[in-house]
Amino acid sequence: MTGLDWQEVARFGELACGSLRPVTVQQRTLPELVRLLQCDSGAIHLLDRRYRGQVASLTGAPVKMLLEFVPIAGPANPYFKRSTASRFPVHDAVLHGRRTDHLRSPVGQLLADYGFEHCLYALLVAEGRPVGTATFARRTGRPAFTTRDQELAHRLSKFLAIGLANAAAYERRAPGAPLAGPAAATLDIDTIDLSEPSGTPQAGTSPSAGADGGLTEREREVLALATSGLSNAEIAAELGIAVNTVKQHMKHSFHKLGVRSRLEALRYLQENNLVKS
Repeated sequence: MTGLDWQEVARFGELACGSLRPVTVQQRTLPELVRLLQCDSGAIHLLDRRYRGQVASLTGAPVKMLLEFVPIAGPANPYFKRSTASRFPVHDAVLHGRRTDHLRSPVGQLLADYGFEHCLYALLVAEGRPVGTATFARRTGRPAFTTRDQELAHRLSKFLAIGLANAAAYERRAPGAPLAGPAAATLDIDTIDLSEPSGTPQAGTSPSAGADGGLTEREREVLALATSGLSNAEIAAELGIAVNTVKQHMKHSFHKLGVRSRLEALRYLQENNLVKS
C-alpha cells in the first residue's frame, strides 16, 4: 500500500464497529490490520483498568511467543510507555533510532527468537484511557515500519478502540443479551484468555486421569502441534485430518486438562514437564 486509501480505512471503521462482542471485533479486524499494514504477524490485547492483559487475539505467530511476550508487554515496556505518553503508535526505528538498536531490547530479542525483526505498537484509547494494544511484526529481512505505516496504524487504531469500547459497554449493560454478528470461528486466529496468571486447572475442574489428563494419542499429537505454534489448518494438513476434527480434539483436550485456551494448555504442559519450556 503506497499511500493511505481512505476508502479502505472507512471500510475498516465499519468492520470495527459492526459487532457488539469484543472478541468478535478482534477476530474480524485483525486480518485487515495485518493486510493494510503489510505485516506478517499481529495481535490485539484487551486491557483492564490496571493495564493487565485480559484477552488476546493472535495471528501469524505461535501461541508460545505470546506466552513469552506477556511478561514484557506491560506498563514498564518502552513501547507502552512511549505510546502512552504520546497516544501515537510507535515503531522500532522511532523508538530506538539506529537500525539495529531495537534488537537489543527485550521486545526485539523476543521477535528475533521467532524470526521477526520489526515491531509496530499502537495503544488503543477510548474515552481518554487505554482499552487495549495492537502489536504488529515483520519477519527478518522485511522492510522496517515507516512513518507512513505509523500514521495508518494511528487511523485504524482509533476505529478499533471505538469498536472495542462500544462492545465492552454493551456487554456490561446487557450481559445476557444475544451477541451481534458471527463469532468468526472460521478465521485462522487464536483468541486466548490471559485473565488467569497460571495454567493450573480452574476451580471446579480437574484433569481426569493423571497429569496428562488421560489424553488419547491423537489428542496428544494435536495438542503438541497446537502449542508449538501451528494453526488449526496447519495441524489438519500435517496429520491428514479435517480442520473440524482438529477443533474437536482441541475441545476434548482442553476439557480433560481443565484449561480454556492454547496458552493455558501450554502453561499446564510446561508446569507438569509434559513439554519442553
